Amino acid sequence: MSEKIDMSKGLSRRTMVKGAAWSVPVVATAVAAPMAAASTVNPAWNGRVTGFCSNDYDLSLLRSIVGNVLVGTVQTALKTLLGLDPGAARGFTIEATVPNEPIPAGTVYRMVTPPALIDLSLLQGLINANVLGVVSVNSSTFDFTLLQPIAVGSPVTINLFGSIIDAGLASTITLSQVDADANTADNSGSVSSLVGAAVNLGSLGILGVSGSLAVQVCG
Repeated sequence: MSEKIDMSKGLSRRTMVKGAAWSVPVVATAVAAPMAAASTVNPAWNGRVTGFCSNDYDLSLLRSIVGNVLVGTVQTALKTLLGLDPGAARGFTIEATVPNEPIPAGTVYRMVTPPALIDLSLLQGLINANVLGVVSVNSSTFDFTLLQPIAVGSPVTINLFGSIIDAGLASTITLSQVDADANTADNSGSVSSLVGAAVNLGSLGILGVSGSLAVQVCG
């Protein structure tokens, strides 16, 4: 069963899109050293981090601007005229790939973003979901620890769309697993080139429709 962490709520109040058109202790004996190294660098489990970026705007935000009666008409116009789709999602999936070997609790993940791209108050949704806990935060780096194991077939999806407050040109967010596992090649994912724009809904030519809709286009 897939577990989802959705932080898109509150987008209409918080999203502001700008722009045109995100030691190991010393080993006492030489005999013990290779064994310790092998168990740390090549554990049996493996975690895969994948970034995803889909669709262009939040449907609930559009509905709050134009109302329930016109939302379908405007949605169709946005698709037909501008190629924009609702249901925007930006984020990452963390999944275990080795049968019977879950990603262990305590595994650390690091998310790096352009400074001030993520609204920390919205990021608290991650903590409240009891899956990832914040270890440390600065203006562009967030360290998390896994609070419970992730088994094969039960990926964790982190939707960051609602916490992105300023999507500029060529913005990139990355999430990397800090702890080594059986395959380090799949331990990092990214979401890139979130181009921010504000669509003038009045320009769609629909009677009674006005206002500005924030959109983010995947690059």
